[in-house]
Amino acid sequence: MSNNLPTKTTDIDIQRPELWTLLLALSADRIGYVLYSKAQDDSLVYGEIGIDLSYGNYLKGVENAVYDNPLFLKPFGEVKVVVDSARFMMIPAEIDEELHLDVMETAFPDAEGEFAFCAMPQCGAVMGFELERGLEAFLQRTFFNPPISHALVPLCEYHKSKQGQTSLRRMYVHLQEGKVSVCLFDCGAPVMTNSYEYEAIDDAAYYVLHAWQSFGFDALADEILLSGEKSRRDQITPLLRKYVNYVIPAIFPAAAMRIGHDAVRAPYHLILLALCE
Repeated sequence: MSNNLPTKTTDIDIQRPELWTLLLALSADRIGYVLYSKAQDDSLVYGEIGIDLSYGNYLKGVENAVYDNPLFLKPFGEVKVVVDSARFMMIPAEIDEELHLDVMETAFPDAEGEFAFCAMPQCGAVMGFELERGLEAFLQRTFFNPPISHALVPLCEYHKSKQGQTSLRRMYVHLQEGKVSVCLFDCGAPVMTNSYEYEAIDDAAYYVLHAWQSFGFDALADEILLSGEKSRRDQITPLLRKYVNYVIPAIFPAAAMRIGHDAVRAPYHLILLALCE
């Protein structure tokens, strides 16, 4: 199975790649990418390519997508990868590292892949998540041991870094086509993160409000901050405001605009990943 996304990056020419950072986002059928240079303002290059799944093997599809794009194999100064996985868990940092695998195997006894772990220093936690078997090894040898994290980690880490000292409880909601991601903070401490697939915007609103109510957030005092394409925010805002007093747009990070004026159109979690350094 294939999609209608481009499969090549041949029109992108990066000089002195050692001065550039490559960020990759792997999902079920595509690879999103962001390229930027810390030495050059407004250097952002972004896009996505399709993963050909006709091989019947996701790992093979990812390998071919990477090898078919020599751009990705240049000697970049830094490479980071995020992977979307339906099976994940935020593990408190207090739990001994030797127990992390036991925690994941107990939570997901029917998992067929392998578990990976990434630190969340801002949140004081570790994210455990399932990967296709062999995918981590491929990424590590192809990109020389890049940090690999779950797709929700940048959302949690960036917003945790901006909480400061607060008595408010806040929910951050990011809307994509067919998916809504949420991250909840109670007085600045992370309490939950998840993502949900949806078809109608009413379904997305239901998932958001269910998470809100599950943690006892106050409809009159606490806040929902929305990010994502404006049209989707405009659709969901009146639905949420029926039940929550403060539903407001999240401020797009000013620092991201120095990376590139098109940052608002680039994959949001990759932009946040670039800011979580």
